Amino acid sequence: MKNIKKFLIASIVLITIGVVGLISEGIVFSLSSPAGTFGTGTNYTFGPGNMMGMMGGFNSGNQNIDVQNISFDQVKSAVEKYLNDTGLQNVKIKEIMEFSNNFYIETVEEDAGFGVLELLLDKTNGAIFPEYGPNMMWNQKYGMHSGFSGNQNENNMTIDEEKAIEIANSYLAKISQNEFAGDEGQKFYGYYTIDTVNSDGAVVGMLSVNGFSGQVWYHSWHGTFIGMEEY
Repeated sequence: MKNIKKFLIASIVLITIGVVGLISEGIVFSLSSPAGTFGTGTNYTFGPGNMMGMMGGFNSGNQNIDVQNISFDQVKSAVEKYLNDTGLQNVKIKEIMEFSNNFYIETVEEDAGFGVLELLLDKTNGAIFPEYGPNMMWNQKYGMHSGFSGNQNENNMTIDEEKAIEIANSYLAKISQNEFAGDEGQKFYGYYTIDTVNSDGAVVGMLSVNGFSGQVWYHSWHGTFIGMEEY
């Protein structure tokens, strides 16, 4: 019995050390299923942490840029260099949104218009990297699991844009009294990303809706919305 107790104590210590290590690396994330989420829908909250090494962080290369006061033009130039250096072809920037924590950059295919990657520029160090969340986990063509999907070169989602917006509004009604889905969403390979707005129509944040399951993933890592530019 004493040996069993010692084994259990040692196991708990090792697990605790492991979890602390994961938290320190920013890898631990939480999943929550708020009441009223559609069907199998789940709201995922992914902590930013230190994900640069895992997702191919890229520094803008200009150490003279004040990232706290970087302009949209500077962000656009840095992201275009990122796209070029990563070898992505036929891709253009559709919009850049500034938040208190980061810049969000939406890229699309020049010919088809489907979303390619959602990128972030870290305001603390100027690093550019693929956004966490749906961009990594749901993107059938450009995400982490694209090689395992037979549908990565076509968009055959069973949920259309109108339904995705309806799902988004149903979800937001459960978590916020003053946040609603925008009138349109950007279609990616496997999901939609939709801006959220307040009752005055001003942008608040964004969320994504899985085009097959209807799962909702709120982008909780941006902070307060500041402004945006469309291209």
